[in-house]
Amino acid sequence: MLKALKYRLKTSKAVEQKLQATLEICRELYNAALQERRDAWPTAGVSVTYVDQANQLPALKESRPDVAQVHSQALQDVLKRLQRAFENFFRRVRNGEKPGYSRFKRRNRYDSFTYPQSGWRIEGNKLILSQIGSMRLRLSRPIPDTIRRVTIKREAGKWYAIFTCEVEPNPQPVMGFMSGIDLNVENFLTTSAGEVVDNPRWYRVAEEMIQWCHRLLSRKQKGSNRRKKAILRLQKWYAKMKNQRRDFQPKLSRRLVNENDVIFYELLQMANMVRNHCLARSISDVAWGAFLFMVVYKAAEAGKLAIGVPPHWRTQECSRCGTLARKGLSQRWHSCPVCGLELPRDHNPALNILRQGIELCAAVGQTVAARGGNSVGSPMKREPVFGCEMPHGVSLKS
Repeated sequence: MLKALKYRLKTSKAVEQKLQATLEICRELYNAALQERRDAWPTAGVSVTYVDQANQLPALKESRPDVAQVHSQALQDVLKRLQRAFENFFRRVRNGEKPGYSRFKRRNRYDSFTYPQSGWRIEGNKLILSQIGSMRLRLSRPIPDTIRRVTIKREAGKWYAIFTCEVEPNPQPVMGFMSGIDLNVENFLTTSAGEVVDNPRWYRVAEEMIQWCHRLLSRKQKGSNRRKKAILRLQKWYAKMKNQRRDFQPKLSRRLVNENDVIFYELLQMANMVRNHCLARSISDVAWGAFLFMVVYKAAEAGKLAIGVPPHWRTQECSRCGTLARKGLSQRWHSCPVCGLELPRDHNPALNILRQGIELCAAVGQTVAARGGNSVGSPMKREPVFGCEMPHGVSLKS
């Protein structure tokens, strides 16, 4: 399986200037190639392909010495990126989706370039890029030997190297437990065992400073150095929230996968949920889609199962007797008028998700024997029934 590992780069001023220059040339090439494709059909009635544009690169290098200083594979990857954008555009047109035609990239909307096969090498803790130079890697974890491609990315004034590596699955021992998880806004999630994980609310904590940075940015004159500094200050605050999520969610998803053999979750329609203007900001803050993606791929890597169940009255339905006990969003306690079950509102749907997941497994031929809450009575079969790919309906947007 392929896995992307991200490392911070420590660069000198000279190397940083070369990285900026390479990024700018790649952006210009992307815009020029897009302009050629956009004008070819109405003027000449022909479609320009990746091969047509890649064959023009040698002549472009002869006329532009600055373009010749960029590695050839990095330039070819720019054209492949545009080719993928057009393929996705035509796919959306065929499927009746919103087309989303490719746009020209401004300087603040083009932040990476890629070496697909060659043009780089690693010596100890240093990354050496062809035509650019050497820079030190902050090795937060070992780098696998099977590196497929290297992407250099700029984020909030800092530079990162992203290595796409081929890694082998790492099966984890059978724990004999399964769990249903309910994602919510009041708390980040609640498990069927009753564990409650608090919602860090990263955006709410930084909201005041972000609004202040936006007000400062609105007062700056376009094109001025002070505006660039204000943009960088705002980017750093957004990058801080992003890093906080990337620290919290992988640790939590790893713990859930290590402690359980099967994890059941609800197939939430996040795109529809954010249409609620009262909760849209809070739903985007918790980033459910990114967290579920981590749970699914970590389960696949560990040889375990992450299974989505369809949403249907999980909160309103009593987990003991199945009676619909309707309650509003402000009511945080579940009280069943029939069987008298009393428990927190978010614990009830987690139990429903676990029960529905077990029934779903049994319906397709895999028996999941539950005993003592969420404990599995006997070791489970290790052959996946549903597979561990991202099920239909889960959005990766956060």
